[in-house]
Amino acid sequence: MKKQMRNFMLLVLAFGAVTFVNAQEKSSEFEVLGNCNGCKKRIEKAANAVAGVSKATWNKDTKIIDVAYNSDETSLEDISKAINKVGHDTKFGKASDSAYDALPGCCQYDREAPDNSEASKEDTVASFSFLVSGNCGMCKKRIEKAAKTVPGVVNAIWDKESKIISVDVSDKAVAKNVVSKAIAGVGHDTEFDKAEASVYGDLPGCCQYDRVQ
Repeated sequence: MKKQMRNFMLLVLAFGAVTFVNAQEKSSEFEVLGNCNGCKKRIEKAANAVAGVSKATWNKDTKIIDVAYNSDETSLEDISKAINKVGHDTKFGKASDSAYDALPGCCQYDREAPDNSEASKEDTVASFSFLVSGNCGMCKKRIEKAAKTVPGVVNAIWDKESKIISVDVSDKAVAKNVVSKAIAGVGHDTEFDKAEASVYGDLPGCCQYDRVQ
């Protein structure tokens, strides 16, 4: 009888220990922005380096990371911060601009631009759009920056899927061809102007789009 009681108590204790461990172990998922296998390696490495994380897997198609972790040692917010530090925005926080800018061009995913639409609407008197060739987030940054150097341009947004740049201007005298030439000047062909071969050749490899001959 005593032996049976002892075995029963051991079973209860073992069950309780398993339940306690399972209560600490959690599996959760959240969104992490990125583009490619280089991003996948970087994101998973950052998450797996957090104390308490036993496994982290990021899917580049869904942009979702699946994390198994000990909730007594870390939290989703801590894991998110580690990922932010290597340049990737998450559901819980944004990477610093310097961390994002340090990413290779192919890894510079599209970020949500600050909402300055109301401010730009107040200054906008005309808008136009046209085709601009490019590939990635680094192209987007370069194209938009070039467009905004033209006096009178208050906003410029390039979409990497459609290859269309939308430009808002504060002066109707700002010509579409002037903005186009500014963009071609940094290496990107437009529907109106072709970048010089030497400037195109100086673009990072990930930014060297297929040119129409």
